[in-house]
Amino acid sequence: MNKKILLMTVTLALSLSWVGCNKSGKLNETSKFKTPSGPVELKLKWLQGECVVMNMDTKMDMETSMPGQPAPIKMNMTMGQKYGLTVLKETLGDGHEVEMEFLSARMEMEMGGKTMLSFDSAKKTSADKAKPVADMFGKIVGAKIQYFLNVSNDVERIEGVDELVDRLSSGGQADALAPLKGTMFSKDHFKQIMSANRFMPPKAVQPGDTWPIKQSFEMGALGTMVTDFTCSFQKWEQIGKRNCARIEFRGTLKSTPGADANPTGMSMSILDGNASGVSWFDPELGITIDTTMNQDLTMAITLPANARANPAAAGHTQTMTNIMHQVITIKLESVK
Repeated sequence: MNKKILLMTVTLALSLSWVGCNKSGKLNETSKFKTPSGPVELKLKWLQGECVVMNMDTKMDMETSMPGQPAPIKMNMTMGQKYGLTVLKETLGDGHEVEMEFLSARMEMEMGGKTMLSFDSAKKTSADKAKPVADMFGKIVGAKIQYFLNVSNDVERIEGVDELVDRLSSGGQADALAPLKGTMFSKDHFKQIMSANRFMPPKAVQPGDTWPIKQSFEMGALGTMVTDFTCSFQKWEQIGKRNCARIEFRGTLKSTPGADANPTGMSMSILDGNASGVSWFDPELGITIDTTMNQDLTMAITLPANARANPAAAGHTQTMTNIMHQVITIKLESVK
């Protein structure tokens, strides 16, 4: 697999997936919330000055079939990032300004039993600066993004994304960053991260109730990802010392072409996409403390043929099929 396709695969994987507060804090306190006999509102709470630390991990198994290749290329990838969310202040209309700070990042990729990439910001070495992807991701740590949420907890505005892109592209990494600008480092991507609690019901519910959740996320040149889920409140369940609502969800993932043509000539479409999982919401703290999602995707990825190696291929494209299974976990590490 050449460098262009390798970087594109990393970009695809990253685009598809969920500060000083280093102790568990309130998360380690015994819940005072008493299970109600009737419906209850499950809603996010943002307390000024509160700091939340989340840990998001993604494990992917991918199999890519390419024209002219006798066998599919198999790749395994694990990624993780830790980030803090600090509630800065309440805004007009009962909204909130929340600051996200990236605390750590890690990634490992294996292909054909060989390690192609291994990076952990907590164990960063000088050798990483010679590896464009590792050097770039190392610069994420310490970066900050500001979210402006309305009273319904929808993201109305995001600030700091352009500054993050400038930070990552310093040191001659602009070329390596270019394919990621419209995916992992786009405002819609960061909006998706803040939507980790998107399975919340629109009204008060009780065990046995169900509700639909449908959302769309722009992915730059890769088009728009559309998720369509059915969520159900299964039961009250004790997680550690916290009394939580167990919410299960199941649905589909689809994509639509982007409005603008991709200058690189690359396009992607999801031929088949399904997801399921479970989430535990703590109504007393007003936050989801644990989420696990399983996704199975079959995608068609079209790229321009390599005209440099084969001049006769100019103007032609090649399509490869990517079959991916991934498990995404988002865990609350501390509330302080």
